[in-house]
Amino acid sequence: MEITPSTLSQFPPSVKLLCEAGTGYNNIPISYLTTNHTNDSNQHISVCNIPSYSNQSVAHMVITYIMNFAGAMFPQARMLYRHNDRRNFNQSFQHPIYEIGGKTLGLIGGSGTIGTAVADVALPLGMNIIISSRSGSLPPGHKYANHPKVNVVPFDDVFRQSDYVSINCPLNDETRHSVGGREIRLMKPTAFLINTARGAIINEMELIGCMKEKVIAGAGLDTQEVEPPVEDSELWGLANVFLTPHIGWRRLETRQRLVDRTADNMEAYVGGGGLINVVN
Repeated sequence: MEITPSTLSQFPPSVKLLCEAGTGYNNIPISYLTTNHTNDSNQHISVCNIPSYSNQSVAHMVITYIMNFAGAMFPQARMLYRHNDRRNFNQSFQHPIYEIGGKTLGLIGGSGTIGTAVADVALPLGMNIIISSRSGSLPPGHKYANHPKVNVVPFDDVFRQSDYVSINCPLNDETRHSVGGREIRLMKPTAFLINTARGAIINEMELIGCMKEKVIAGAGLDTQEVEPPVEDSELWGLANVFLTPHIGWRRLETRQRLVDRTADNMEAYVGGGGLINVVN
């Protein structure tokens, strides 16, 4: 749910804390809260999030997509269960299938906590990791800073070199629609695009155009720009686009962890022991 500045202006002076029950806080106008007060000129509202409750769960979602793409599981299931088409069982196999080992996984936002969690799973599978970074290197002390199978490359090269591109960066003014037709057309025709971050990082209309042209092999979208996509969205009917209903974070254990850590944030405030995970 989006909280607008006009909504904030109606909060009574007693409101001192907003707890975002999640990692992303793009639904809260942080810049407004940083530079403005609400009704009471002495009021300051702090915002806390839960930055790491779903790292492994979302990372596993990325790997689930990769494994399904590598084994052509989605189109096989579609053939069998939607069309009762059994050619993969009794004729020549209808889809290309690949090993994961030796393939290159490109991470957009790969130096963050979720991107690192994706690398934690992908590296033991034998994948090579490339990460985009404005600075040209990983942060000092990053666990993969000197790993032989992890390299930092320019943003465009992530798309050029990867067999799978995973988007794991936050949504903000700089990343909104930062992946569109230009970037997708840099990718190999055999490559796959995976988004488990925020839907609006991808320019959805440009993605749809590229997928209609079969510019790349497929796209896996656990998040969409509008969730769920509008009823007449072309995303629903594209054979090379695979949608899941934002389930990367939704495992039973993950949701319990989210509730527990949200309560921890509130208890820390009430107890006067100092706020946890303040983002403003």
